[in-house]
Order: sequence, then structure tokens, then C-alpha cells
Amino acid sequence: MTTTTTEDIASSQFDEVAARDALAMATTNVLRIALYQATGDEELALLPVIKASFWAGAYEVPVLDPAYDDLVREKALAFLRSGKTSLCEAPDDAMLHRLMENMVGEPVNDYLFSFGKEEANFTPFPRGVEWPADRPSAETVAGYNVIVIGAGAAGLVAAAHLRRLGIAFTVIERNHDVGGTWLTNDYPDARVDIASHHYQLTLTRNHPWKHWYATQGELLDYLRGVADEFDLRPDIRFETELTDASWNEQTAKWDVALRAADGSCETLCASFLISAAGLFNAPNMPDIPGIEEFAGPIFHTTQWPHDYDYAGKRAGVIGVGCTGAQLMPAVARKASHVSVFQRSPHWVSRMDHYRDPVPDAFQWLMDNVPHYWNWHCFNVFYTLYADDGALQQIDPEWQAQGGQINRKNDLLRENIRQNIIAEFPDDPAFAASLMPSWPPFAKRLVVDNGWFDALKQPHVDLVTQPIERMEPRGIMTADGRLHELDMIVVAGGFKAERYLWPVAYTGRAGVTLEQAWAKDGARSYVGVTMPDFPNMFIIYGPNMQARSGGLFAWIELWARYSLDCIVQTIAGGHRTIECRREVFDAYNDRLDAAQDQCIWGMDGIKSYYLNEHGRQVVNNPMRPSQTYASIRHADLADYHLDQGQQAVS
Repeated sequence: MTTTTTEDIASSQFDEVAARDALAMATTNVLRIALYQATGDEELALLPVIKASFWAGAYEVPVLDPAYDDLVREKALAFLRSGKTSLCEAPDDAMLHRLMENMVGEPVNDYLFSFGKEEANFTPFPRGVEWPADRPSAETVAGYNVIVIGAGAAGLVAAAHLRRLGIAFTVIERNHDVGGTWLTNDYPDARVDIASHHYQLTLTRNHPWKHWYATQGELLDYLRGVADEFDLRPDIRFETELTDASWNEQTAKWDVALRAADGSCETLCASFLISAAGLFNAPNMPDIPGIEEFAGPIFHTTQWPHDYDYAGKRAGVIGVGCTGAQLMPAVARKASHVSVFQRSPHWVSRMDHYRDPVPDAFQWLMDNVPHYWNWHCFNVFYTLYADDGALQQIDPEWQAQGGQINRKNDLLRENIRQNIIAEFPDDPAFAASLMPSWPPFAKRLVVDNGWFDALKQPHVDLVTQPIERMEPRGIMTADGRLHELDMIVVAGGFKAERYLWPVAYTGRAGVTLEQAWAKDGARSYVGVTMPDFPNMFIIYGPNMQARSGGLFAWIELWARYSLDCIVQTIAGGHRTIECRREVFDAYNDRLDAAQDQCIWGMDGIKSYYLNEHGRQVVNNPMRPSQTYASIRHADLADYHLDQGQQAVS
């Protein structure tokens, strides 16, 4: 009698054609380490790893020596054909560390291991906050509540973890739906410029992205899915604005004034506030003489009129930064003529697969090869973070030898410069007009979304003359030319220095944010909190945009730090938590010192990073490893804690 095994059944159902198609798309180094984890095949561990350049040399990727690609694919095919399951679903820290180092071919420090472990996401909620072993009673926890401002990615992350912790919360959202930036920035062809498999939340696992770089609509659907998966909508008050928040010394709570869409007002009380309003919530409209005189429609990219048909129209696009350069090609595909007004050029570089969809075969790989999706996410992470922000670091020794910034940044700059020259080989003067004088990453590096190809079209003009004024028929430039237009799109970005705008916050002893930040603009402790504003936390606060990686990862880290503070406050039986002044001052001294060692501190570079005082207030000039360490865990020694009137050191 013949016995039929589970492996026989799996083998009979195995689709070899689908498997071969999928494995042909695999990054073989990712496939190698996933297979090594699943099988323990030591031959895989001994295969050589080399480095490959990515994005014009901005980053390096660890890849398998191509001579061994076929070997790894055949081993993977044999494993899948066998129907066997993985020997190790979730490696312990020691094994995971060894796997990481084997994959990248070099030592992995504690920073990259800890951050990478979270990105690999082998166990659910790797950035969650948990109660201590002596968890407070349900009655105690019920005595606290949190108000979260904003239902974008940051607000949803905070709310989802509050739901897991069992802490009561209410989210206040001025728009009609969740999504934040990805709800309001719905201009044509809007998409992210960080790989989708890193620009995601570890709240979700193996999300089936449709594009390598997700579109606005796809990201909005993703965030809506997060809200639904964690059942957050019942606790979100949509079309409601927070107008004022004041600290109440008597109750040791925040009094929060709200205004609904119908104009009705009410006041709520909150034990803790989390501002998740984000950085890009105040559109920047240019102060151009005569702007009110233009006869046609003029609108900011955040206010795109989807009922307006611009086919056959003469369009003007003001701004060539990330938004303007991303949007312009889409406008050029429909408009009869496009005038692109460039005040100063930005570095623009092509990126492989930027507009491409994720093939079904690749998703088959993610779904069917054990651990492939975990290691793919780690691989994307490692590529972006391994150099610890080296591109932005000023190297005095390199400069003494005649270099401009550092070896890597100068190489990247030359690579992009040569690529631009190659785009316009017959017009070197035009190519030169697309090259800024500042180094890459002094401002955000722009991904080519069809920018160069659109500029080659006969109906697209690049206008480098300064705008003098607007007239009813169009825009007059400094050379006396009137550019006749039917519509004008303002891709002017945002007033990023206006943190927490437009809410009026008042802390202890009547101190307002304006007073706290009067000296030289917005400051915080680790980008999250500050003295005189107890029980208040900011996700995406001053000087906290990190030097490496995608925003969603850092949003989760800021949220974790904020919730760690809240959990420790409640678990310790305290009512308030407030950053110590001396800790705040010492941190900002270190921040300012780091600024001088980074390209954002260089003179003569104007960007939205600078506030009215000329101080860079958006990016964190510290190394990403330092930034990560500063928010990995909340140290209560940095804070004053009290139980009403009695202070606890």
C-alpha cells in the first residue's frame, strides 16, 4: 500500500511556471537569505556578497555575486517544489543578527540591527508600546484620556497603539476623511519618492503594493485600510477643528476648544495631547504683485480643482521643487502649452522603476517564498540607512584636498551633472540652467517623474527670468515678456516653519508657543516635547526630520516615544510629565553644534528648511543613529513628574 504524504500533495499542486516567473524577478541576495533562514543550507551562507550603486551613486546595495544567481534560484525552486515549511519562522536576536550580517556582508551595529529588526517585522507590532509587568488597573487607566490632533499617518499610528493599550482617545480631524497629506495632496501624478516597501507602517505586514513607488490614491487607500483594520473611525471626529488648547493648572489637564463644520463650538478635557497635524499643513502661496488680477484660475497644488478641464489650455507652473517637477509632466500631457517658472534649479535624478507597477509575479514571491517579504523590507531599509547620513556630512579633510562636501556627495553631484548633460547633449547651456550651485541633499533631491522628457517637448518652456508681476492675461517676467496663460498652478510647497499652525497653544503660567519660540523659532526636545507644555507631544516636531529614510518609519518612532512617556506616566501613578529645562537646553546645544557639521548649516542656501531667523528648523542635523537612539526609549530622568501639586524627582 502506498502512503500519500503532505509533501506529495504539495508537490502535485505546485505551479512550477508561476514559481519560475516569480523567482526570475527575485533579488537573489534577498532570496538567498530568506532561503537560508527557511532551510539552514550552509552553502547559501558561504556565497559572496558585493556592493552595487543605486540612484546615481547616492546609495550602495549589498547584492549577491551574479555568478551565483542561478544556483540560488534553483535551490529556491527545489524548496518550493518540496512543499516543506520553514525551519525558523521568527529568529531570535542572536540568529537574526547573524542573518543580517550574512546578507549585507559586513558587521551590523546595534543601531542598524535594532532599526532593521523593526523593519523586517518578523513579529507583529515591532514598534508597539507595552504595559509593564505590574500593569495598572483598568480603573486607573480609565482615569486618563488622550486627544490626538490629525488623522493622517501619524494620528492613525498613535490611535492604533492607544487602542491596543486600552487608553481612551479621541482624534480630531479637520478634513472629511483620514489620510492627511495623502488626502489633500491629490494633484495629478502625485506619488511618493521613497520605495513603497519602506514607506509603510509596521502596523501592517506584507501589504500588496501596486507600485514600487506608491501613488497618492494608493497611499490614501492604504491609510484608510489602517483606520478600518484597527476600527479607528468611531473615535475620529471629522470636519472638526481644534482652535485653542490651554493647560489647566487646577485639573492638570488640557482644555481643548473645538469648532465643528456647522460652526458649533465645544470644549473637551484631555489628560494628554498628541499633535499629529504634521509639517505640511500650511500651503505657501507666493507674494507676487498683481496676483489677484489674473483672470483665470490660480490654485495651490493642495487645492487641485478636479472639475476643471485644462486640456488645450495654456498652463503656468510656478515652482520646480519636488511637487512642481512631479506635477509638470502630467500637465504637459494635456495642456496645449506649459510655461514652467523656475526661480532656482533643483537637482533631479532618474530612478529605476519609479513609475512602474509591481508585477503580479513579484507579489507571488512575497506571498509564497517564506520570509522573502521580511528580507525585502530589510534590504530596502539597509540601502537607505547603512551610511548613517554620510551624504550630508561636511568632511573638512576632503575639503582641504579641494573637495566640496565629502567624497560621496561630490561623486553623486558629478554623476547627476553628467546625467543631465546626457539628457540635453545638443544644448549644454540649457542643461546648465537645470543645475543648482548647492550640493545634492542641501535641499531635497528630486526624482525624475518625466521631468526631463517633458522639457524636451516643443510646447514646454522653462522660464528662468524672475517673475515681476501678474496681469489679467498672464505673468510678466523681468525681461519684459508677458507669458499669456489660461491657468496658473502654484507648486510653492508649504510654510514648514509654522509648527502646530493654526492652533493657539498655551502652556504653564500662560506661556504661548509664540513666546516659547520667540528667540529663534520652533525648538523641542528630541522633536517631541518641550518645557512649559506638560503632557503634550508632537509627532514630526521641530528639527526632527531625519537625514535618512522614509517618513512613515520615523512617524512610528516618534509615536512610540510619545506613547512610552504616556504609559510610564500612567503606570507610575503620575498626573503630569514635563521636559526638564536643563535637558531641553543641553539637547538643543548639541543640535546646534551638529548643524555646523552638516550641509544644512551652509551659508547661502535658501529652502523651506529655514525659518524667518535663518535657522534650519526642519531637519535633524544629527546622524540618524543618534536620532534613533534619542527616541528609542523615554528616560524619565529627562522629565519632571508630579501627582498634582507634589513634585517627584
